[in-house]
Amino acid sequence: MNNLISHPAIKKVLLTETDIQAQVQRVANELTEKFQDNEQRPVFIAALKGGVIFATDLLRKMPLDVDFDFIDVKSYSGSASTGQVKVVHDVNMDLAGRDVVVIDDIIDSGRTMQWLSDYFALKGAKTVTTVALADKREARVVDFDVDYYGLIVPNEFVVGYGMDYNNYFRNLPVIAVIDFDKLNLIG
Repeated sequence: MNNLISHPAIKKVLLTETDIQAQVQRVANELTEKFQDNEQRPVFIAALKGGVIFATDLLRKMPLDVDFDFIDVKSYSGSASTGQVKVVHDVNMDLAGRDVVVIDDIIDSGRTMQWLSDYFALKGAKTVTTVALADKREARVVDFDVDYYGLIVPNEFVVGYGMDYNNYFRNLPVIAVIDFDKLNLIG
């Protein structure tokens, strides 16, 4: 068992490892159905850092051959969105005429995923499909609907399975809500 689960700053567990893997498999099945007849491999792009754990588990559950790349964008400082998206590391592939699948851990405000969708369209993607493990609809500040998601989470700060608080709790094998009053116990 991961000792971080019992950390005092973990208020409650929303999804267990088993629950998460069931949702990942469901999303993998849906994406397989969508892209199985493509003549050209789709390009799956994980948003660093949070989307990597979900993306790798997702791809391992899919029987499709895909191209895989990463993009590193920053839009948060601590627990707050800055409202601006900055590219730290761009993709290394030509996306012109390709079906692009953008994978992230969570959709909060919607700004980052909307920005990524628009960005990849400007790079010439034929289609852009958005995927997230967690969808926090109550936190939206832009009109954005993710195409595929694993679960809807409450408007609380969640961590684990790639999601973090200042790089803490990213490797939790569950999805949990943190208790901000006990964050002083980190470190």
